[in-house]
Amino acid sequence: MANRDDTEKQVSPEERAFVRRLDKRLLAFAMAGNIVKTLDSTNLGSAFISGMEEELNITGLQYNWMGVLFMIGYLSMQIPSNIILSRYRPSVYLPFLEAIWCLLTLSMACVRSVRAVYIIRYLLGSFEAGFYPGIVFLLGTWYTKRELGKRMALLNLCGALGAGSSGLVQAVMLKTMDGVWNISGWRWMFVFDALLTSLLAFFGYYYLPDYPATTQWLSKAEKDIAIQRTGGSDARDHRKDQGSRWAKLRTLAGNVYLYPFMIGWAALHVALGACHVLGIVAKKLGFDAVTANLLSTPDMLITMLVGVTNGFISDHLQSRIWCLLLPASFGLLGCLMLASFIQPFKYLYVAFILTHAGLGSVTSVVMTWASEIITTNTELRAMAIACMNTFSSMMWTWTPLYLWPVTDAPRYHTGFRGAAVGAIVFLICMTIVYYLYEQNNREDRGKYSRLEGRMNEYEDLEQSIMLTPVANSDALLHQRSPNEKPLD
Repeated sequence: MANRDDTEKQVSPEERAFVRRLDKRLLAFAMAGNIVKTLDSTNLGSAFISGMEEELNITGLQYNWMGVLFMIGYLSMQIPSNIILSRYRPSVYLPFLEAIWCLLTLSMACVRSVRAVYIIRYLLGSFEAGFYPGIVFLLGTWYTKRELGKRMALLNLCGALGAGSSGLVQAVMLKTMDGVWNISGWRWMFVFDALLTSLLAFFGYYYLPDYPATTQWLSKAEKDIAIQRTGGSDARDHRKDQGSRWAKLRTLAGNVYLYPFMIGWAALHVALGACHVLGIVAKKLGFDAVTANLLSTPDMLITMLVGVTNGFISDHLQSRIWCLLLPASFGLLGCLMLASFIQPFKYLYVAFILTHAGLGSVTSVVMTWASEIITTNTELRAMAIACMNTFSSMMWTWTPLYLWPVTDAPRYHTGFRGAAVGAIVFLICMTIVYYLYEQNNREDRGKYSRLEGRMNEYEDLEQSIMLTPVANSDALLHQRSPNEKPLD
């Protein structure tokens, strides 16, 4: 505790002012962007249970393919997008992506066929792919380790807010806008989402930072603070090294932390799939569309609260592992309750909340930990985060079809069992990361101790030489060998 207090006291007023300014620009953009991104990603489910299914004559399998095509697009652009981001200006690239989202989301309000939805969802996934890994990479570039956990928690809080708000927005549109100008309520939701996206793109272009040495709206003193914070005190490498791409890929492939993080991140999102079918399960069990949409709101609020609390605790303790294992264990309990499909519905609803709050609250901590320990190289860190998200996206090319098929009856037992397996795999992977991290730290401490021991031995030897008593110089002058003749 004393070390944390000393660290806080060492922060200068100038640095505190700089962090506040950074929060108003970068963190505000990241939080708002994650709300809009999640709204754009999840509004299909809200629209489906609010009239889209009947109006476009969508079958359950077609709905699942809409999710799969979105993830195929997401998968195809995630790593290329983060490589582009690490080499060019984020203040231009990220708002450009959002401007394209705006147009694609608006076009969803005009669709007349399932085929048109397929095309739009694929393109939307392609252009959304760069946002989350890109913004995680950018936050890791600007914030230090003692600050990053809180910001990642707030970022993921907004993801939960976006997911929960989708049902709330759709319920409002059904009550107030359904039929206005002969436009269905679910179409008005896409118009509303497009408007939010356009505002975010405008804000990002004018206020989003680039990199510490290249951001135009920073003063020279602020640039010096930014470089010292992340390039000096936090030992992060922001130089654009000129090594070959294949050499960097080989370096990344040899990183021992990357693979358990990739597998664990993918398993976590497989398990989180159980939370996304709450509205559909409620509707299939007999609830009306408005109620089915509103049921996601308490779930979202609880997940937000638990997620922020968990992120702040992980920063306060400067320990990530227990803030992963404990909440995820509660999430596993929720998955097991869902797998048994306990009734009446109120017990099932508690299981959904346990699953979402337990598993959703660890996402920010996972990304914080990965940003801290995988690598300090800027481009490699961007590629590592993109690899994690790409691997998790690959899971969503098949899980909607196999684990979460939309049928006339809520037959999700297989999916909920798969979610439980995913939670178990996640727990195992994070334990492996912790073991590797502690082993590496022990080796580093051992090397340091051996080096320190050698330095102490050298100092002791030097001191003993300095303190060795020397015979009287006069006596030495008068000493002679037995064969030496006396002087006259």
